[in-house]
Amino acid sequence: MAVVAEKVPFFSLCVLLDKISSKQGNENKKRLFKDFLDEWRSYHTKLHADDDATNDSFYPALRLLLPQLEREREAYGIKEHTMAKHFIELLGLGKDSQAAQKLINYRNPKNVKGDAGDFASVAYYILKPRCPDKGTMSIAEVNDCLDKIASCNAAKNKDGLKKALMTLIRNQSARELRWLTRMMMKELKIGLSQASILGVFHQDAEDLYNVKMSLEKVCTMLKDPSARLHELEIAVFSPFRPMLGDRASPHKIETTMNNKSFFLETKFDGERMQLHKKGDEYKYFSRGGHDYTSTYGATPFDGNFSPAISNCFKVESCILDGEMIGYNPETKTLGSKGEGFDIKSKDIADYQPMLCVFDILAMNGKVLSNKSLRERKRILDNDVFNPLEGRLVLSEYKEARTKQECIDALNEAIDGREEGIMVKDPDSVYKPNTRKGGWYKIKPEYVGGLMDELDLIVVGGYMGVGRRAGLMSHFLCALAVPPEDPDDKPSVFHSFCRVGSGYSRKELFEFNQKLEPHWQMYKKSKPPAWLHLASGDKQRPDACIHPSKSAILQIKAAEITNSDQFKSGCTLRFPRVEKIRMDKAWHECMSTKEMKDLRQKSDGKLAGQLANADEEGEPSKKRRKIFRKAERPSVLSQFKGIDVSCVTKVSELLSGKELCVINGTTSHSKSDLETKILECGGSIAQNPGSDTYCVIADKVQIKVNNLIRKGSHDIVRSSWLLKCVDQSRLIPWSPSDMVHTSATTKARFSAEYDSFGDSFFNDTSVEELRETFTHVNQVRAISSEEMADVEMTYFPHDSHLGLFRLCRVYMDCNSVVDDPSTSIQCCPLDLSALDLRFHGAKICENLESASHVVVHTKDLSRVKELRNLNKLRRRKFHMVTEHWVKDCIEEEKILNERRYDPPAE
Repeated sequence: MAVVAEKVPFFSLCVLLDKISSKQGNENKKRLFKDFLDEWRSYHTKLHADDDATNDSFYPALRLLLPQLEREREAYGIKEHTMAKHFIELLGLGKDSQAAQKLINYRNPKNVKGDAGDFASVAYYILKPRCPDKGTMSIAEVNDCLDKIASCNAAKNKDGLKKALMTLIRNQSARELRWLTRMMMKELKIGLSQASILGVFHQDAEDLYNVKMSLEKVCTMLKDPSARLHELEIAVFSPFRPMLGDRASPHKIETTMNNKSFFLETKFDGERMQLHKKGDEYKYFSRGGHDYTSTYGATPFDGNFSPAISNCFKVESCILDGEMIGYNPETKTLGSKGEGFDIKSKDIADYQPMLCVFDILAMNGKVLSNKSLRERKRILDNDVFNPLEGRLVLSEYKEARTKQECIDALNEAIDGREEGIMVKDPDSVYKPNTRKGGWYKIKPEYVGGLMDELDLIVVGGYMGVGRRAGLMSHFLCALAVPPEDPDDKPSVFHSFCRVGSGYSRKELFEFNQKLEPHWQMYKKSKPPAWLHLASGDKQRPDACIHPSKSAILQIKAAEITNSDQFKSGCTLRFPRVEKIRMDKAWHECMSTKEMKDLRQKSDGKLAGQLANADEEGEPSKKRRKIFRKAERPSVLSQFKGIDVSCVTKVSELLSGKELCVINGTTSHSKSDLETKILECGGSIAQNPGSDTYCVIADKVQIKVNNLIRKGSHDIVRSSWLLKCVDQSRLIPWSPSDMVHTSATTKARFSAEYDSFGDSFFNDTSVEELRETFTHVNQVRAISSEEMADVEMTYFPHDSHLGLFRLCRVYMDCNSVVDDPSTSIQCCPLDLSALDLRFHGAKICENLESASHVVVHTKDLSRVKELRNLNKLRRRKFHMVTEHWVKDCIEEEKILNERRYDPPAE
């Protein structure tokens, strides 16, 4: 039996997409799509006039219009760079040809004008002269080829994948391949949202998709646009998009909840998970509908979770909604994502999966989603399962009415290093995939003043697509490696995070304008020496910018997590830009040492303070402003060469000498210094060559760094030139004048000066003596952090002797015991203190600077008092027993302090 998709050319669908993308106004776009849909349905009626039971539907076209929702063939294994290689190979383009380079460097605005960053548009112009004017494939045939590509990718069949791609390229026009490429990248960019497309198809389509999560079922069940789906069926073993929480403020919660009572729950730091049970069959689905049954177990006899809970249930079937969390059975503590484990993996060291259940959607064949949350909670508390510690537990909740109760709950979550709290309307029904159903989430980062804000330097950029095409839309931020000399500015930076939200479109455009003159394309074959990425060039930017030309972003995030994607070994979870700090010097950005200290003090969480009922501290919301394209900025005056016709020579001091000025100081600009050189009979060059006498520079910027790496030129401070002009004589260079010395000059200095820059032959002035003493004072005692770095670098196998090098420990000892061998009274923690000092720790006299507090298991009288003190501190300390010290030494590594948290008496 013929189906519509076999009769409708793919070219017709592409024409529709061209019209929609060029049309202005959402209603006009929707009208175009409705006309196409009506024509499809009319054609369907003609084809199947005598067969009302046909399975033919709009699904083949809808899966192409909403490729991001199509789960069955989501893995093509093809991204822009891979697609470029396939086009080059299948079209027989030379690898070094202009066309091939445009495809590979599609993000480079210098290679591609207008459409930089949009691979599909760049490919269109390359393919247009090489493809037919109109394709011959139907929508059904295109779907078949895409399914083959997905199956070949899954089977790692490269030949089959190339064959399917070749079929598409040979039988389609450049216009069709442009849209096909976007479908494979799952981003059409036509200005028509998922909700709008589903709404035009059927008024119940979006709600049904949120429950069934299947476009095919939506098209099959809602073929008749006039028939309403009055009840959305939540069925066992059929995943649905869960109900979500909207953002809220604890200070406005009474108004938000209409002054009614509400439920308060802890927001756990795990993975949202649905458990579907029917008899002895189980299925597990994530928030996005991914099936993790193979991990947790489909029966009571397989997986790492189902066997443990199979005897807990009182019901035959049910659907539970909850959070899958890591639980350590030995220490009876919960893990967090910041500890670097994935609860969805089959093997997790030290942790086992535990499902914390907070809702029920179905029980014994009856759907419960239309019942109130209060009633669903009652059913869940009494009738569904017997809780099992460490495996299957009920989320604790309490009823409250005031904002103070909400603030207290949030502060308790902050003290417990939890992600936040949930506030729920007891009368709410369960609405899949909505944030407007009466559930609210409150996290520390939603309340201004509670979160630590990090000042990070921008070192790289990623070209945007769609509305952000032609702009750097995301930025790579880095941490500065502290220089050996504290007075020096940092010269090495470690990649740390990628951020792309928090600023308005206008702010993004203005920020791009400021940085535009300084971007350099990042070359994998020759990366900049100052920027260190993770191994394998992970998170490699499209372009890089030297920090001295860049700016600092003030960033707020939920927490710091482990990551191998960045050189720092960690990154931020949910980062967003709070402010662009053009007022702050680039070298004042956060350092790797400061990040290390912050992680140690905060245990990864960035909530540094507690909420206060008197201060709302609401983060400001940025209004969307009208965006108007500005003219491309011209070269600033300070970077232009001077007008030599206006300079009069006054002496022959620098006659015959060529100098190159890279930069100057605030009091003497580059042009001022060049004028003085010309007045003294010298000549100037914008780029140093073999005849250049020296380079003048005060700031070590990217150009200066390049010259330092070459090592062929002497780089001298502008103060030397000014001294020569003031004294009307050419003064020989001294070490204090130099930014960098060539090999010849270095050899001369070693024969004439000592290691502190003091001359062996010349009389020393007061100023030179002060400079020498400055260098002497820079020789200082090595810090604990530096000692730790030395130990790890030169004594990696013996570094356990400095195991506690970065720990500042307070020994809480109020009691004494008699030592029978000496008849001397001593503290029971004295031996632990000796062990700590022997292994590098610093023992503190008070709690002020302590990172750890050790208590003895035989004296827990002050545990409660210490916990209360810790709540008042901005930087929390870890409280552990003496067993933590002993076990760390035995394991030769710092163990998780949570396992040794002492119980209060």
